[in-house]
Amino acid sequence: MKKILFLFLSLTLWLSVKSQTFYEVSYFDELDSMQYLGLMTYWDNENITVRFIQDDDQSEEISYWECNYACEFEKKGKVNYMIFKPIVKRDKASDGAYPYFIWTWTKKDASDQSESPFVVFDMKQFGDDMQTAEYFEEISLDDMDAEYVEQFYDKDEKMYSVIIDACKLVREQDGNVSTSVGSNDAITMHFIMVAATMDESIGESVETDIKLVEPEFKKFAEQLKIGYDEQIISGNAFCKANVEKALNKLNPNPNDIVVFVYSGHGFRFDDDTDDYPNMFLTYGSADDMTADDYIGVSDIFNSITSKKPRLTIVISDCCNSKFGVTRQEVESSALAARGNKSYDLAKLKKLFIDSYGNMKVTAAKAGQVALCDAKGGYLLTSFLSNLHSQISAVSDKTPSWQTIIENSREYVKRKTTGFDEAGRDRDPQIVVRSVSVKTKNSDGELEEEAIPASFSSDINRNDQTSEDDDLLLGLLCIFLPIIIIIVLIVIIIRIMIKRNKNNRNIRN
Repeated sequence: MKKILFLFLSLTLWLSVKSQTFYEVSYFDELDSMQYLGLMTYWDNENITVRFIQDDDQSEEISYWECNYACEFEKKGKVNYMIFKPIVKRDKASDGAYPYFIWTWTKKDASDQSESPFVVFDMKQFGDDMQTAEYFEEISLDDMDAEYVEQFYDKDEKMYSVIIDACKLVREQDGNVSTSVGSNDAITMHFIMVAATMDESIGESVETDIKLVEPEFKKFAEQLKIGYDEQIISGNAFCKANVEKALNKLNPNPNDIVVFVYSGHGFRFDDDTDDYPNMFLTYGSADDMTADDYIGVSDIFNSITSKKPRLTIVISDCCNSKFGVTRQEVESSALAARGNKSYDLAKLKKLFIDSYGNMKVTAAKAGQVALCDAKGGYLLTSFLSNLHSQISAVSDKTPSWQTIIENSREYVKRKTTGFDEAGRDRDPQIVVRSVSVKTKNSDGELEEEAIPASFSSDINRNDQTSEDDDLLLGLLCIFLPIIIIIVLIVIIIRIMIKRNKNNRNIRN
């Protein structure tokens, strides 16, 4: 079964995905009675930059300065704190120069990324009537112009040119993307999402998954000016019969795209040999399950690919563990990018229009649970974050499905590495994936996507490398003490022999 987790500790291990999300923050500094405005460039929890200016209409000259931040987490009682901490050398004279930004939340009241943070200038004030920022809002590239950016950056700075070029691209690209794929046939994106929204244990997280994922793919289709057909199976409609009905209804053209997303419980039988799990398609008890209550992820994938669409994407965010595993709950929160129009349509076209093939991805390897929190499943939120990174108008990278999936896999692994609430080592969640995609090059020829150089060439879906490392570590733990004992015994014997020899020499 899928476990819902409100993870706290492991969020310090975010992978840098370089999404370049911008936020605007305004606050009042009571120490100098001055209003300040900041433009935050959020890359990830370890790489955050804020350009500050004095928000003073009476000043003829605008003074600005920059500060780098990193995210830290603390917990006091039942309250969790996410702190953006200034990375600067501080002294008594400058102690109040750079603010800390602090979000708080509890298990029953999860922090929302759009909430304004608390602002303190000395951590001794931590928790004592902290003031709140005037506002904290995400700002899209299409909301910026040269006059706005010039408040924070000089024209000769590299970041100024990067932002301005990206703003220009976002404004000019709308409606200028060609979507032909070798013929003049119309292209349709078929989106099917199956979600256990009424499940008592994970319903909140699953509902969030729908709110995050469905609008994204619908928006992509609209921006690419292709057809869009949607089937959502959730609520009271959540059952195997309706999933099969949706698959039977699916009739894609050879140029079409099919996206199938599942968020719910998953499991495997003891004798299952498939690397991918079964989807539990009922709200009923596991003890009463019949063959009408589940279907394999691979069965879904095979059914779709047999219809031969141009591009097939099957993602299942569910457990891959033994049937009936009990869930855990810990707490989490994080600042994350929401979807906006700050992306490059040419990159979007590269992924959805110029790509041929299929991919099958599930959240955990055989025997593992899949983690989620109130903000959604870890696999799906990681997938969207990396997808945003690949299509960002600020990014200079060529988009790739292989890179998206491998980054997502590494992100999930790092995010789930650490200890559980009982202080025990937790086996990091290993995403299982099979990606076979070809893309058109500049000459219109199809080329197989390569796995990014920064990742292993091993695409074993069960992460055999990780298991081999665990085996070697286990053998080392067994034999190292034995070797040490043998060495000590040899040393002791040699000392005793030398001592006896010296004693005989003395007697002689």
